[in-house]
Amino acid sequence: MSLTLQIIDPREDPEPAGWERLRTAAGQCVTWRYDLLRAYAWAAQAPVLLTVLREDGVAVGAVSASLRGLRPRRGLYAGRRDPAGILDVHAPGNRSQKGWWFAGDLDPERRRDLLRGYVRGVRRELGAGWRSFVWREVSPGEPALLPGRVRVNLPTEPLARLATPRTGIDDWYARLDRARRDSLRRRARSFSADPGLSVQVGPARELVTGSEAAALRAENDLKHRNRLFPLAPLPLPYLEALVGGDEVVAIAYRDGGGRLLGLSLILDHARWPVCLSWGALPPEDGGRKHLYFDGYVRMVEWAIGAGKTGLVLGKGQAEAKRDLGAELVPSSALAVPL
Repeated sequence: MSLTLQIIDPREDPEPAGWERLRTAAGQCVTWRYDLLRAYAWAAQAPVLLTVLREDGVAVGAVSASLRGLRPRRGLYAGRRDPAGILDVHAPGNRSQKGWWFAGDLDPERRRDLLRGYVRGVRRELGAGWRSFVWREVSPGEPALLPGRVRVNLPTEPLARLATPRTGIDDWYARLDRARRDSLRRRARSFSADPGLSVQVGPARELVTGSEAAALRAENDLKHRNRLFPLAPLPLPYLEALVGGDEVVAIAYRDGGGRLLGLSLILDHARWPVCLSWGALPPEDGGRKHLYFDGYVRMVEWAIGAGKTGLVLGKGQAEAKRDLGAELVPSSALAVPL
C-alpha cells in the first residue's frame, strides 16, 4: 500500500476530509474534534503539527506533535516553526490519551510501518534540524513498535483505570478497605442531605458554562503546574466548545446561592470514559472540604448506571486512586534520536 501524509497546522488549515469519520472509527474522545484541536493550537506554547496517515488515499490513523524549539518559550504563545528542535508526540490537552492512534485493529507490524513512514515524512517536511522525537504515554510493550533506537526511557506517572461493577455501587464499595468505604459513604450521605449544597450529574452543557469550567480548571492547573516550564491553563474558547457539545458529562457542586464550588468533567465514551479534569474552590475562598473524593463516588455511580466498562481516572494522585480500586498502568516517555 502507498502511504501519504497530510500534514496540518490546526490554526490555519481546514479540517481534513473524513476527519470526524476517522475519529469515530478509532474510538477517540471528543478532545480530538477538530474545532477543539484548533482552539488548543491557538493557545499552545509550541506549534502543533497534526498528521493524517493515508494508505491509498484512505485515512487510517493520526499523530499529533508539538514542535518544541531549542529555546524554551516560557509564557509565550506559539509562533512560527523554529529551524530545529524536538517533536513531542502527545495528545492535545489530555495526558490520559496517546498522541498517535489508528482506525481499526491493525497488526503490530503494520502499525510499526505506518509510524516509520510518519517519522520519515515529517523529517522531510521540517528539515534536518528536527532530529529527535519524544513519545509520551507509552504503555508496556509499545517501545518495540516505535521507530528508531530508544536512547532515554523515562518512567512517568502511571495511568489509573477503574473497572466498574455491573451490579451496583455496593459491589464497588466492597472492594475498598473498611475505613475508606465508611468515609466515602458517610460523606456522600452528608452532602446529599445538605440543603446548602447542590450535587448534579449530567450533560455538561446543561450544568455549567464555559467560563465557569475555565475558571475552576485554571484554579487546579495553576496550583500544580511546573515552575520551570509553566504551561498555560486551557483557554476559555476551548472550554466553551468542550462543554457546549454532546460528549462531555459534568459533576457540578454548587452552594445555596448557585456559585460553582467543584467541577469534574468526563469525556464520554462507549466503554471507557475519561476523567478529564477536577477543579474546586479552596475552603478559604468559600469551597467545601472532601468534595474531591465525593466526586469519585458520583463518577462511579454514573458509570454503573450508564453501563460503562470502567473509567479512565487519569494521572496524578496515584495512591489515592489505587485506594479507590483503580489499576495503575505503567507509562513512560521515550526519547528517540534519528
